[in-house]
Amino acid sequence: MVEEKDIVEFLKSHDGKASLNDVAEGLGIVKYGPNSAYAFLQSLKNKGVIERRGERWTLLIEEPKPVEKTAEAPSKPVEEKETAVPEVEKLMKAMAKTIAEAMKTAQAPADEWELATRPMATKIEKKEDKLSALVLKPDVAPEAKKPLVGFPSGTFIDELFLTPEGKSLDGIPICGQFAITGLPGAGKSILIEEIAVRVAASERKVLFATAEDTWKSATPRFDLQSRLKQKADILGLSWDKIRENLFVLDTVAYPELRDWNTFAETYRYVAEKEKIELALIDSVTVLEAYRGALKYRVMELARYNQVHGITALYVNQRSSEVWDSYDMAGGIGLAHNLDGTIIIDYGRVYWQDQQIDLALSRGEFVRISRVLDCRMCNFERRRIRVEITSDGFLKALEPIPKTEETRQ
Repeated sequence: MVEEKDIVEFLKSHDGKASLNDVAEGLGIVKYGPNSAYAFLQSLKNKGVIERRGERWTLLIEEPKPVEKTAEAPSKPVEEKETAVPEVEKLMKAMAKTIAEAMKTAQAPADEWELATRPMATKIEKKEDKLSALVLKPDVAPEAKKPLVGFPSGTFIDELFLTPEGKSLDGIPICGQFAITGLPGAGKSILIEEIAVRVAASERKVLFATAEDTWKSATPRFDLQSRLKQKADILGLSWDKIRENLFVLDTVAYPELRDWNTFAETYRYVAEKEKIELALIDSVTVLEAYRGALKYRVMELARYNQVHGITALYVNQRSSEVWDSYDMAGGIGLAHNLDGTIIIDYGRVYWQDQQIDLALSRGEFVRISRVLDCRMCNFERRRIRVEITSDGFLKALEPIPKTEETRQ
């Protein structure tokens, strides 16, 4: 059975630092739960033996070395014997000695201000050709300028992204990485399902990762596949084309996909083998059960998608009662890792800017969609009223963008 000392020894053998995955796999234990790698690491952290730095757990001190026994001195004559030391005093002396030994190898806590103001003292050790290869220069003008292109989703969100002139881009910025966030039941998954069938039917390759519902069930359940088939029938889309171009990672039916390494390997395999153009992640909880590390998983996936030219939408849940905001699972740091955030949410109108955008009185209930931010292009900044239709689609209730007459 693994003990804390085994964790310490493992860290020592890995230069004093390792990730949660490294520890779990290296010692053959589970990541979370009782007697897990995470539980042992947290216990050692609370004892001041290690600390967490990003995704790495770093060893701060070595275990106190056992005191070597020395030959016993000859006993003093009876008349010179000291008075017996009380047991408590002996214990205190032993504790003081142990702490003194530990302090010899303990690292002083980092002074953040001193680190921030210290001059750069890093030596240039690598060869110049290796370093120069990492420094980029702008291309010549014709090669530097790419046209701003939209990736059509076939839904109203295509109209939310604009050219510099304020015209519709007719799609999501191609290769963009966007979060879709809001309260459960707001319509995020409904929108993603429609995008999946529309894009796949247009003969573009789509990868759909689901953590909320099983793709195909042997029970009478109206599963995800059945709902997509129903949408395709209503829209008059070819199911044969959808079958040819849609690829699904079902983490409900295949729990091994919930392990990040397995998921990432399978994702890359499908993306590169099938030349995936659009990835839909519903929801990002499939990437990491521990919410604190969620942003790092999203960052890794987003970077991979950018390099391989994959447009991606990441469904996320609102994490507080504050609606129409950045409050999402993984925190605002998750939004910083992506190119933009689309809100699909509902609530009661409260703020004045909400009342102006939606032409509603304070306290009225409304379902909305809006783009909070986009680093790639201009976008429609106002809130758009939407509704979930009786046949299971999320539709805008007003023109996007507004015409000049409507603006006036």
